[in-house]
Amino acid sequence: MVNMNRLEPLVDMTQHLNEPEVLRLRAADDGILFFAGLLSPSKVNGVRSQILSVCDRHGWVKEGSELIDGVAKSDVLVVEDSEPTWRAFYDDMLKVRDFHELALDANLIHVFEVLFGEPALPHSRNICRVIFPGTAAHSTPPHQDNFYIGGSDDMWTAWIPCGDCPASLGGLAVAKGSHRQGKLDVSEAVGAGSHQVDVKEDQAWVSGDYACGDVILLHNLTVHQGQDNLSEDRLRLSCDFRYQPRSHPVRADSLAPHMNWLTWEEIYQDWEPTDPVKHYWKDWDLQIVGS
Repeated sequence: MVNMNRLEPLVDMTQHLNEPEVLRLRAADDGILFFAGLLSPSKVNGVRSQILSVCDRHGWVKEGSELIDGVAKSDVLVVEDSEPTWRAFYDDMLKVRDFHELALDANLIHVFEVLFGEPALPHSRNICRVIFPGTAAHSTPPHQDNFYIGGSDDMWTAWIPCGDCPASLGGLAVAKGSHRQGKLDVSEAVGAGSHQVDVKEDQAWVSGDYACGDVILLHNLTVHQGQDNLSEDRLRLSCDFRYQPRSHPVRADSLAPHMNWLTWEEIYQDWEPTDPVKHYWKDWDLQIVGS
């Protein structure tokens, strides 16, 4: 990650959940909206347990430890670009039904519908991150999501820690107001996404300790980065879910499985046939465009 010379605390906007103008003004000014306890901690921890079960099956969790603690096996270190190890894990993780259902949580959808002033479209290309300790060189570099997503100019990302995430575990840091700079030049980098943008030394950043159930939202042009996992032995789990106004164009690949290693049919193969999470977006009249 890049150094953060100006670090400001998270500002909870929960009391303004039903005040559209207040949320939109803060969104326009900062490009960030933070909500403490927006999601049920038990629901988020349920997803955490299922993701950690996949980690355990792939030999990433310390034997004899409590699964929910997410203690990394001492002789294992995996980063996202370490195929085929990462791909084998990720293919299994994408089949976790409750991971995808979390993106459709009613409280999350409500926030975006207040923000957009119309029905929201949750992208189905949901992303999970598992960050090992000792992988600082591979921390997600500062970037804008617009570079990867395109489509609607009013697309937002929800970053959700899967469990309590103190700063030492490597939570998200967001460059306050950086969306007002527009699209920035991109260069290649090490870390998730493999690209980065330059950030001014006097840029104000926002971050802190996240509790299970907290959610931070950021505009698609808001620069953000992953902080280094400085814990001794804990895995950091998080989700990236993306949303836009339903009336706006959506790029076709935003409705495909993340990484495109699996088809939806392969992901859904062990789900109940009538599960409402399956292909939920196909019930809507969407303006789907090419990449």
